[in-house]
Amino acid sequence: MLLNTFAPPFRLVGGYFIVGILFLILSLFAFLKADFSAVTSFQTAGFLHIYFVGFVMSIIIGALYQLTSVILEKSFSTIRGAFTNLFVYALGILLMSAGMIFDKVGLLHAGGSLLFLSLLLFAVTYFASFVKNEKKSFAAFALLISSVFLIVGISLGFCLLMIFSGAFSMDFELTLHYHIYFVLGFVFFIVVGVASVLLPMFALAHDLKFTLSKASLAFYLLGGVLLYFGLNFALAAFLVAILCFVVEAFLILKKRVRKAYDYWNLNIFLSLASFVAFCVFSGLGLNDVAVFFLMFGFLYAFITAHLYKIVPFLIWYHYVAPFVGKTKVPLLDDMIVKRPTYIALSLNALALAAYAFGFAYGALALLFTSVLLVAFNMVHVFKFINFGVKNEG
Repeated sequence: MLLNTFAPPFRLVGGYFIVGILFLILSLFAFLKADFSAVTSFQTAGFLHIYFVGFVMSIIIGALYQLTSVILEKSFSTIRGAFTNLFVYALGILLMSAGMIFDKVGLLHAGGSLLFLSLLLFAVTYFASFVKNEKKSFAAFALLISSVFLIVGISLGFCLLMIFSGAFSMDFELTLHYHIYFVLGFVFFIVVGVASVLLPMFALAHDLKFTLSKASLAFYLLGGVLLYFGLNFALAAFLVAILCFVVEAFLILKKRVRKAYDYWNLNIFLSLASFVAFCVFSGLGLNDVAVFFLMFGFLYAFITAHLYKIVPFLIWYHYVAPFVGKTKVPLLDDMIVKRPTYIALSLNALALAAYAFGFAYGALALLFTSVLLVAFNMVHVFKFINFGVKNEG
């Protein structure tokens, strides 16, 4: 339940969402520079940072400013400096990614330092939100662990920057592996924890135990231990962890009260199917196809599905709800233009199929159009901010 005393300003949450969409578009162009046969190359690392940090983490951070308050039923520790931090964050990603893609060491160091400071500020304030927390739940536990993972992950990322510059003498490969482990762990724990709240709420599913979700987190933690002894053992544990979550998500959707298909659950189905395809292509050694399905199938569709639900609700709550009973107000369902959502979903599915059959440029063109349609709907939803401004006047 949202309470006025807990809700942060929407312009902060919305700002991160806008930055995320812009970096998603940019990632399509950066993808052309990536070489997944050389994952540690600067060009590949540049794409991965634009996509994961620029898109995925921007959306997650924006959502966390709101959802942390909802799940813990208390205000986020502080948002002082958060608006400035958003600009530092975006600039840091741009500079660091440009430094990687174009092999400019100065940009890499400058951007990496800005990004580290920006993420550290968020990570510390995010972790501080759990101090004296009295709300005990699976989601709260998952978010708490994610805050620790983020602090460790970005610290190891800064260590990599120092190793590269010669300031630190550490095992680069092991540090890189654990940097990826902790940063992706932050994302994974957030996805599993928040999904335990949002999936049942949007699917209208009840009487859930989340046993598989709990198992998925346990296997991910086990993978971190196994990573020290060998990458293959760790990857097996990570795969089991994600499969547990995917099966849990399917079970939640199976128990949904409303059986009709809409733009939300169809995106979720595409997301989960894409992850299954990712596992198949990984097993076949088709790394570039597997990565495409993971990023632009699984993650893109999953995040898009929830943007369609979260953004309209937040704008309705902040700018429309105060006028209920005073004037005619739009319904949540009226805030999304339906046809573009289904076209965007279809183009996403076609893009995945095209890439699997070797039509890379065609796939990216289809995906670019899909992203533009998602952005169109987000712009349309943002226009409802004017409803509150107009009626206040």
